[in-house]
Amino acid sequence: MDNDLPKGTRRVGNLVDFNADTPPVSVTLERDEKGIRLTVPWGGSDDYYSSWFMGEHTRRPELAVWPPMPKKMLFWDSHGSVLLIDCWARGYHTNFSTGSGRVWARYAVLGVNDDIDYSVANGVRSEITGLREWLGVESVEEDFDYDSGVLTIKASSSEPIEVNSLLSLRPSWEVTRDGHESTTIKNVVFCESRSSVPSSWKELMGTHRGLRDLLVLSRWTAETCTILQAQHGDDPLKTLDSVEHGEQWRTVIDPRSDPSSSQPIGRHSHLVEYSDLGPKGIVQWLSLRDQFQRALDPIISDRFISKVGAVTHMAQVGPGLEALGFLIMQTKDGLSATEANRKPLRARLDRILRDIGDALPFDGSDWAAGMTEAYNGIKHANRDLPTELELLNRWRESVLAVRGWVALELGVKAEDILGRLERDPQSIPYAARA
Repeated sequence: MDNDLPKGTRRVGNLVDFNADTPPVSVTLERDEKGIRLTVPWGGSDDYYSSWFMGEHTRRPELAVWPPMPKKMLFWDSHGSVLLIDCWARGYHTNFSTGSGRVWARYAVLGVNDDIDYSVANGVRSEITGLREWLGVESVEEDFDYDSGVLTIKASSSEPIEVNSLLSLRPSWEVTRDGHESTTIKNVVFCESRSSVPSSWKELMGTHRGLRDLLVLSRWTAETCTILQAQHGDDPLKTLDSVEHGEQWRTVIDPRSDPSSSQPIGRHSHLVEYSDLGPKGIVQWLSLRDQFQRALDPIISDRFISKVGAVTHMAQVGPGLEALGFLIMQTKDGLSATEANRKPLRARLDRILRDIGDALPFDGSDWAAGMTEAYNGIKHANRDLPTELELLNRWRESVLAVRGWVALELGVKAEDILGRLERDPQSIPYAARA
């Protein structure tokens, strides 16, 4: 059976809501750019399924209380089964004699046939773009003998990197075949989190997205983090005779996962290399990210914003800088929240510069003065709006400053940071078109 769920899928099958009292119904499962959804029909306003979309005023007379729409549903057809997790109803059409409504799902877990609570899991695996190259690991080797014309490819998973007791990075490889015409062997690294007790997806995926954020800051590329698999202790691998054979990893579809990113054009070197950190350094980064999340999140999120003007980028990065100076004053200087909050933007930028020192490829004092003027220019209507060129360059320098600060906090030497930033494409100033 080909139980897959790529975009463009449309399958008709049966619905199981794990309630023995509900009537059988045939539904349509679809996946497109908007997400994963079921279309559920009903035959009249007194049909049970109409209550999922139209409320309890449509209840059947013979039932005192209709059960609410479940958050978990199972779809199955000739291709296999799909367990839908975190479901909600949105949108319907009816003429009060018949109708249909749409049920959307946060996650889809393929191949599950039983009533397993996959709203929590014991493990998740994801793939982060750029991670394998950053780690410098290879699971696929090839050797071509020119005399015989024989190409030998060897795929062998490298040893996993244990970051801590809950997070590991597992080099591996995958094979996909396009009919009989081509075979693709791919180097991959699974980012894997585990928990002895079932935990929320958000909790398990937190370190994965944290590692993604480090790679974003390191080479200022919109890296992505995509959930691939999940494992639940109540869903072991079983043979047809019901004998258990250890844990089972199910394929997961998350329609809101980061979209596929294209590789950066040209050579984009990392500001923070894996050799600078090792597993302990990754743990240090995850702690730093948690401590300074209020400041770093707006900066990182800005990398995923495209096709907007310079004012929008400045409005995104400016609050992050304000928060960074504020948090440094609290955590390193011992100021209270009230005292730190009284400090103006220029004082906060100067405080960031005290940490960075001479690790920036531009004049720090000029940046602090220019950034203060530019940011206040877009915040206050009684001030002149800076030119787009000025905004772009102050935004560019601000991102470099935050990236440099993070690298220093993670123990990268100042001279290495300066040398790497000087070669960074973001260090090239924007110039007016001739």
